[in-house]
Amino acid sequence: MLQHNTIVSGFILVNDAATNAALTAAKGAIGADEWKKGYSEERCKIARSTLKAANVPVQYKLTGPITKVSTTETKDGEGNVYRKVRIALGNDRASPILSLDIGTEFCERLLPKLGAAVAIHGIGAEVTITCFPDVVERDGRTFVNHVASVKINGEEVKATKPHFQLAAQAATTASDALVAAGVKDKKAINAVKASAKEEYFYALAQKLSDLFPAEQAAESSAA
Repeated sequence: MLQHNTIVSGFILVNDAATNAALTAAKGAIGADEWKKGYSEERCKIARSTLKAANVPVQYKLTGPITKVSTTETKDGEGNVYRKVRIALGNDRASPILSLDIGTEFCERLLPKLGAAVAIHGIGAEVTITCFPDVVERDGRTFVNHVASVKINGEEVKATKPHFQLAAQAATTASDALVAAGVKDKKAINAVKASAKEEYFYALAQKLSDLFPAEQAAESSAA
């Protein structure tokens, strides 16, 4: 099972001891404070070279037929709950399964395109999923967008609905209701907005999951 890593800007193994050790080494080389800042070209180079030196596999392109999309919830040792979506590209054991946290930018960008791929081309459509950072400058600040690309026969699949705008509307509606109730705390308002946005994309993932026959579900370990 694979997950998207923002600093590496690639897909790495989930719950793999060698991968986790290499990431820890990369974090040590970069520095904890710098690591927290997320992607930069330099941090990416260091992380990738560290993983390569440790012979840890990193994939930058996933290809296969969309055979299953499912949602699940996992808990860590402290009881924190994480909502996830899993995308299987094939039915055999060697086929990649991508596990993503709902609420991450890459997941939010990928889901609408996967939904469009299934709606237009059907279950089993052969897709190629890639990830790449888009570094932009705005108002003197640098932002990194973690872009998800889905291609079929070399052509980029585009979302059929403006899901980012719809999610933003849901977040605004939720925060407006809180303000109307007299809440002024910015942290509380921002938390409600983030929760509403996550709820939107989790519902989108569940709708996509419902398109797949239950008998196609493949058992997988928690990420």
